[in-house]
Formats: sequence, structure tokens, C-alpha cells
Amino acid sequence: MSLRLRTVLAIALVLAIGSVAGLIVAGWQAKQTLREELAAALAGGQQSVAGADGSTRDLVRLVATFDGNRHVEATLESPAHSVLARSHPLRARRAPLWFASVFALPVERVSVAKPGVGVIVLSPVFANDVGAIWAEFVGWLAVLGVSFVAGSTFVWVMLGRALRPLADFTAAFQRIGLGDYGVRVGEGGPMELVLLGRAVNQMTERLEMMQARNQALEHQIANLQEEERADLARDLHDEIGPHLFAVNVDAAMARRLIEDGKPADSLPRVRAIQAATAHMQTLVRDILGRLRPTEVFELGLDAAIAELVDFWRTRRPAVRVDLNLAPDGDFSPMVRETLYRVVQEGLNNAVRHGRPTVVRVEIRVERACEVVAVIADDGAHAGTPGAPGFGLVGMRERVARAKGVLSIDRGGPGRGWTLTARLPLIDPAAAPRLAVDA
Repeated sequence: MSLRLRTVLAIALVLAIGSVAGLIVAGWQAKQTLREELAAALAGGQQSVAGADGSTRDLVRLVATFDGNRHVEATLESPAHSVLARSHPLRARRAPLWFASVFALPVERVSVAKPGVGVIVLSPVFANDVGAIWAEFVGWLAVLGVSFVAGSTFVWVMLGRALRPLADFTAAFQRIGLGDYGVRVGEGGPMELVLLGRAVNQMTERLEMMQARNQALEHQIANLQEEERADLARDLHDEIGPHLFAVNVDAAMARRLIEDGKPADSLPRVRAIQAATAHMQTLVRDILGRLRPTEVFELGLDAAIAELVDFWRTRRPAVRVDLNLAPDGDFSPMVRETLYRVVQEGLNNAVRHGRPTVVRVEIRVERACEVVAVIADDGAHAGTPGAPGFGLVGMRERVARAKGVLSIDRGGPGRGWTLTARLPLIDPAAAPRLAVDA
């Protein structure tokens, strides 16, 4: 059952109950009024009859004066209980028996004796008043019926207009559930539905923006993955490949010398193989360190960050990296991991995109409850400040998970960027959530 129909039926039920209650009260009042009118009519008739004397003809004339009376019927009876004369009450519209039985009253007739003539009996007449009440009842029923139908129709139409936006909301939510965030609803109808429509439109706008942002981030992630794969392939090709080739050549030469009975001459080749293998082990460790910084947990934060700095110093000797690190003995694993990732991403952005001459990396403890990481450079960063890349978004998310704050000071061309991450030293799970601003 629809909300519109349920509301109309509820209102109709209330109207019906109110109408029935009103009719019952009106009927009870009409019954009391009828009782009083009959009693008054009988009392007046008794007074008129009691003061009249005379012959039978006079009493017959007296009974005739009650003709057309609405409430009382007069009858003249002889001493032998035969009817000598009877008045003719006002003829009225008859009511149904069930309705007349409702208004039946225990009003007894009145007898006035006339010595030598007989008895005048005054009987109450219910039919006239009950008929009048029935006519009024039928009229009220007609009025209430018309009002009931007209009111229900009016409520049905008004509710239909007022609740019409709900159909739009239902269709909109179904489309939102299917992933269509471009849907909008009309902001019309009652104030509550206007506010609801405005909220739905604001929600869909934000969902649409988030969807576009997620798609852009997915595209950036795919590009970064391809870039990382290209870097790894380049390192393997440029660093590991030549040494593997050299090892293969040295091994072949050593084997030939040994087969020719010159094992002593093969020793330099064996040493060259060992040196190349050691160098490749170092390169592989560097690559693994970029993929998974085990030094953060095995050797400590200082060693892991120093390894990062050495990596870039080797590849970009023209860039000077100044390092100033505080002891990390009291840092939790989450704080150490977050600091490492922030420094890693900050160095990557500065060296690869900013073209700086100096990069400053500093980790310090402030107020004994907060650790601060600063990565500052003097490069000329390209890009739009309002459209941060995936790396900056990832740093924000990491710092937010650690209940910290990340701020980015874009100094402008030639003045570089300064990234500052502030993390609480207490357990992040118990720390209050802090905002992330840029």
C-alpha cells in the first residue's frame, strides 16, 4: 500500500469516527429534547383538560381541540371504556422501526376522569418528533457523506502533489545504486522535501566528484605502476644485465683455463665473478628496499632513511641532501613506517620533479609528544597546485591514518616546496582524529 493511500485512509478513518461520534452525541441530545417536549406537552394538555367540565358534547369538542397536535393524542372514553371521541394528531413522515426504537421513551399517558361522562386519556405521540429527527438524520448523513467524499478527494489530490517528488527520489536512488551519480532531483514541494531534494543533489554532486577523483587516481596509479616497472626494468637492464654478462664471460673463461690445466690463471676470473655477484647483491638489496623498506624495522628509521638518501646521492650527485634525524627509539612501528614513506615520497617528488640543488630532510621531536618530519627543497615544481598527484594524496592518507597532520607549503617557482608531517608519539589508535590540510 502506498504512503499516499495509507494517509488518505487514515484521514478518512478519523473523519468517519468523528462523524459517528457526532451523530451519537446529536442523537442523545435529540432524545433528551424529545423527552422534555413530550413531558411539557402532556403537562399542558393535562392542565387544559383538568379545568374543563360539561356534557359529553363539550368534552368531545375539547378532545377535538387536540387535532393537529404534534405531541399529544386525546381520547374520550366512556365508563365502559368505549371510545367516544379521539383527536387526530399531526401526520408526519414515518421513520424506520429500528430508528424509532432508538428513540422510544418510557413516557406514560395521562388519564383525567370526568365524573358522569368518562375519562379523557392523553397519550404521548412519538411518531411526529421521531420522523422529524429522522429527516434531520438523513440530511446530516447526506452532508457528512458529501463532505467525506469531497474531503477525501481533496486530501488525495493535495497529497499526490505534495508527495510527487518522492517518486523522483525513488528513481534517483535506484540510479545512484547502479552507480549513476549524475542524476539530479527537483527541489520542489513542501519545505521538508525541498531540503531533502537539496541534500540528495549535494550528495550526488560529491559522489560524482569522488568518482571522477577516483578515476583520475586510478589512472595516475596505472601510470605510476608503469613508471615503476620501467625504472625496475631499466635498473635490471643497466645494472644487473652487464654484470650477469660479465659473470657469464668470466665463468666461461675460468672453465676453459681449468680444462686447459691452468687453474692458477682462473683465480682472477673467479675473483671477478665474486665481485660482480657482490655488486649485484647490493643492487638487488637496493631494489628490494625501494619495494619493501625492511630496514625500518630491522635496522631502524635512521638507517632506512640514510639508505634512501644514499640511493639518490648515487644517482643524482648534483643534488645536495642535508640530513638531520632525531633518534627513533620511542617511535611506534606505525610512526616509523609513516615517517619513512613521507620522506621517501618527498625525496622522490623533490629530486625527480623539482630539479633542486639542495634538499633538506629533518626529523625532530617537539614538546615530547609530537614528531615532525620536514622535506624542503629549492626546486621549481611543475603542475597545478589545486590538482595534487597520487603521491601527495597517498602521503595525506598515510598521515591521516597515523592521526597526524600534513601541510604543504608551495613557495612558488625557484623557492621550492616544504612538506611538513606532524605525528603524535602516543598510540595512534588512542589519539583523536586530526584534520589533514594542504
